[in-house]
Amino acid sequence: MASGHSDLASLRYRALLPAAALRAAGHDAAVLGLEQWAQPTTDLIDADAVILTQPKEGVLLQPAHIQAIGALGAALGDRLIVDVCDLKLGEDFLGYIAQQRGADLAAGCRSFYPALLGRAGRIVAASAALATQLREHLPDARISVIGDVVEVAADTVRFAPGETLNLLWFGFFGAHAAALHRFCAEDLPALASQHAVHLTLLCEPLGATLIETLRSKATPAQIAALPWSVPALQSALAACDAVVLPFDHGNTLVRGKSANRALQALQAGRAVFAHPLESYRELAPYIALADALPQAVLAGLADPDAVIERTLAGQAHVATHYSPAAIARLWLATAG
Repeated sequence: MASGHSDLASLRYRALLPAAALRAAGHDAAVLGLEQWAQPTTDLIDADAVILTQPKEGVLLQPAHIQAIGALGAALGDRLIVDVCDLKLGEDFLGYIAQQRGADLAAGCRSFYPALLGRAGRIVAASAALATQLREHLPDARISVIGDVVEVAADTVRFAPGETLNLLWFGFFGAHAAALHRFCAEDLPALASQHAVHLTLLCEPLGATLIETLRSKATPAQIAALPWSVPALQSALAACDAVVLPFDHGNTLVRGKSANRALQALQAGRAVFAHPLESYRELAPYIALADALPQAVLAGLADPDAVIERTLAGQAHVATHYSPAAIARLWLATAG
């Protein structure tokens, strides 16, 4: 049984929190580690549905886990649901893995992920954009969409920046490095020329050299980097004026990402300024989507009442559609 917490966001959003909500509603839902697939219990084999959260590439280094997934998948048939939160198909992904982790692992990915997804009775994608990408590779697959659950607590909506605008970016820096370097080099100086600005990066530990590089690019804006944790995220959201989410539009591995960071920010009552990634278009009435983020932020500063109004509406939308209970109901319908 997996613990009730994990530093892996996809495990929390896609498994631990929905399972806890299902149990609270009176259903039998358990979260198992892959090692428990190797010696499946009767409960696992006889389950109404078994949802396999998309295995990370590292599982391919453990042959026993691959065999366990294959054997149990064959036994379950249509009762196997594979939950996909990242695109791990196609030459862009394989090229990235080959460059970052070697040709052997890329070769394993080339055979493993298509075989796994081809065996699934159903596939669940974390966003509509990701579902579209998956259909390009798996045109005959049964694919549905279930978004990520919010985990931060609701807070009062506020947008009242002082002399310094305090912006927050949070997530895995390594997955968004190109976008963040460009944001720091181009957008932050442009914004800081009109309004004093401070950006906090809440993410994995960054080396001193990288932080200094970002600071030098962003001058006269100020940058701080803090280590991520769920409590740290709650505190950082409470302290910031708004959340900024720049993206690399040309990166196919990012294009299908879910809007979970915007959802967390809205839940916490914070305005969001983001590049118009396809997955964010559902939230267009509630957040500022713009190719030019400095101009979008300056427009928000000029009309704070409009920012507060759309953020309030966004917070209500999140509570209705992305609470643990709401997401659990979608999982129940998919597994039924």
